[in-house]
Amino acid sequence: MDAPKVAEEVGNLLFYASKGNAAGVKKLLDQGMPVDATDYDGRTALHLAASEGHTDIVKLLLEYNADVNPIDRNGDTPLANAKEYDHKEICKILEARRGYVKIHGLDEFEISIAELNLDQGKFIGKGAFGEIRVVKWRGTVVAAKTITAELSKDPQIVKEFVDELALLANLSHPNIVQFLGAVTTQRPMVMVTEYLPKGDLHDLMQKRGKLDAETAIRFALDIARGMNYLHEHKPNAIVHRDLKPRNLLQHDAGHLKVADFGLGKLLDPLTADANALYEMTGETGSYRYMAPEVFMHKHYDKSVDVFSFSIIVQEMFEGQNEQKYQLPKSIAIARAKNQERPVFNAQTYPPGMKKLICECWDMNPRKRPTFSVVIQRLEKIQLEGGFLNSDVNEKFEKKVPQRCTMM
Repeated sequence: MDAPKVAEEVGNLLFYASKGNAAGVKKLLDQGMPVDATDYDGRTALHLAASEGHTDIVKLLLEYNADVNPIDRNGDTPLANAKEYDHKEICKILEARRGYVKIHGLDEFEISIAELNLDQGKFIGKGAFGEIRVVKWRGTVVAAKTITAELSKDPQIVKEFVDELALLANLSHPNIVQFLGAVTTQRPMVMVTEYLPKGDLHDLMQKRGKLDAETAIRFALDIARGMNYLHEHKPNAIVHRDLKPRNLLQHDAGHLKVADFGLGKLLDPLTADANALYEMTGETGSYRYMAPEVFMHKHYDKSVDVFSFSIIVQEMFEGQNEQKYQLPKSIAIARAKNQERPVFNAQTYPPGMKKLICECWDMNPRKRPTFSVVIQRLEKIQLEGGFLNSDVNEKFEKKVPQRCTMM
């Protein structure tokens, strides 16, 4: 079929969808017309049916596996259109399929995918959603995290990616990886963050083994400060839920930044008490650093991050321990059911550090200190032990990029 004919048929599909002509829509789809065909504004038949309130057409298109979250040139999804015109039944149908609304507050961060030249970027790994590449954007080397073409069809994957973007766009702290921009109105969707070429804490410990006390304390403070910022974030506290060495990136000034918020969750904004308990997904995150209550599918709160933090700090002092060859899930089982904890073997712990670690991995979440308290305790340990390296701290503060965030 020639181009003019194809354009005509696409126009017919969209026209039938907008007018509620189910027979016309079905005939074209049965003849092979792509259900997600778009006009020059990027609008699909589902966009138009949702806008006009044709519930039967919405159901028909979904039966033909229409993409629930196509994004038009304005950045709107079918659910956004249904909400705009108050078509409640269609909203329920699309929400049940994990439909979502345009990401508000990201307009200032929107990037054209043509700027990133992803094909020319250097592949550096895979994330929770797809590939991560190093590319040059507006003269700066950055990290670009994409959703693969296959996964971008999964509404849940897209929703989680969108959630991570929404989190990062409102964060600004020296110990949190800096969000720079995103591609949300084109495919593939891309998240752009600062690129930290020195790797992560896991890589560092693989090379060096256990860290010296000064470095371990400095890194512990970096993690605690970044996490305290998340936990005290307003109006909603943010629980990371997957704090581990792989998600702690090395800044070239000798500090760490918390990264990867794919599992991050905002605490209920309707709840005044940020320490209240919430029902969250069980077994979320990495087994080796997982709090017992998460593994046992119990209610949990932001103290799960404090537990993960304690395991990381202990590993920084101990290096690779006897548990490195154990299956991660078996470690989680032992900690949750037998209350087992890692052994202190190293001789480099400064006074007060073991006690702090033990309090952070307490079986009772309510007995674990907050990160605000952890910071105070670590600063005291650092000062009394003579581990304060002002040169390193000043160097980091000078290099941390500053930006204003619209809240």
